[in-house]
Amino acid sequence: MSGASERIQEMMRKFQEQAQKASELQSAMQDMRGTASSPDRSVTVTVAPSGALLDLRLAPNAVRQSASDLQQQIMATIREATANAAEQLNSTVAPILGDQFDKFQEAFNVEGAAIKPDIEGDETPSPESPAPPPAAHRAPPATPRRNADYDDDDFSAGSFLR
Repeated sequence: MSGASERIQEMMRKFQEQAQKASELQSAMQDMRGTASSPDRSVTVTVAPSGALLDLRLAPNAVRQSASDLQQQIMATIREATANAAEQLNSTVAPILGDQFDKFQEAFNVEGAAIKPDIEGDETPSPESPAPPPAAHRAPPATPRRNADYDDDDFSAGSFLR
């Protein structure tokens, strides 16, 4: 039975180590942010390590640009802030996770791949794939037509379910 007891003790020790690492990671990541500004300082963004946009600030001179230029400047600044946050995350997490860091990075990158913007491409939608119309402009669902033989005031002895 001492073999089973030793295995349980080892499993408990590993669990406690993992719990400690999880606590350290949570503390380290709690206030982590990536911030970047455009070259002319008209756009400043702050993102979480996940890439979630936390803050967007536009200086008064930002609105003097064309909409397309402003859009590109915002997206480029978001990408830069996201890269900053990822760099902070990696430098903070690597010492905590040690040899398990590669697994963490792989899992984090797979998760982020679905939401990561195309860094090289233009972010504007292509004409081949128009956006769906807003809900307010969609046609209402078709309502079934009633048979003319049925009346709204049906007092017959039959079922009211039609």
